[in-house]
Amino acid sequence: DPFSGSTETTVGETKSAAASRLITKFVQSRQNDMIGMISFSNSAMHVLPLTENKEAIIAAVRATAGNALFQTNIGSGLTSGAGLFDKVPDSGSRAVILLSDGAGRIDANTQEKIKDWYDRMHISLYWIVLRQPGGLSIFDKDYKPQDDQPLPPEIELHEFFKTLKTPFNAYEAEDPKTLQLAIDDINHKEKKPIKYLEKIPGKDYSNVFFVMAAIMIALLLGVKYLEVHTWR
Repeated sequence: DPFSGSTETTVGETKSAAASRLITKFVQSRQNDMIGMISFSNSAMHVLPLTENKEAIIAAVRATAGNALFQTNIGSGLTSGAGLFDKVPDSGSRAVILLSDGAGRIDANTQEKIKDWYDRMHISLYWIVLRQPGGLSIFDKDYKPQDDQPLPPEIELHEFFKTLKTPFNAYEAEDPKTLQLAIDDINHKEKKPIKYLEKIPGKDYSNVFFVMAAIMIALLLGVKYLEVHTWR
């Protein structure tokens, strides 16, 4: 599908191709990160657990590029994304990047679960919306819903995300350039130091102890000699 900034007279990258290319570049720039992937349609699909294996991550990104998913269960995707951190020590930046070209409604129970998990696990949320041509902007301050009609899914979802206690940022990408700007901003924000434990090999003190043992033996022999000499 084209970006919202595309026209019938311009030919460029599709949203899936641009997203795959730029996310691959982002992954390659994050040298010490563990990255996982969840895709979702009517339910979440675990593509890759958190891993430092860059080849596996890039392969997963490319494998999911271009997959057309006609149902959007964003709630399931967000809870499954948080679940990746469940048994992982909190050693640095924890973030979920939600990349979608649409939105869906999240029921009240799932909303409460998302609020709890993201706050308790200290997970930041970034939402990049790949805008459809002629689509509604989530930043449209002049939008007024019709009487007795619910908010459009994308507006409703944005309003919900703004109620989270965890850090949240939203972006709209109308073309590859604005998608790159969104990814660059996320890359800049996620620069917290990573805490880790490293086992440092100990020094070899065996020669020192051998010398000390030899000195002790020599002292004992000297004391023994003095005792014998004195007795005589």
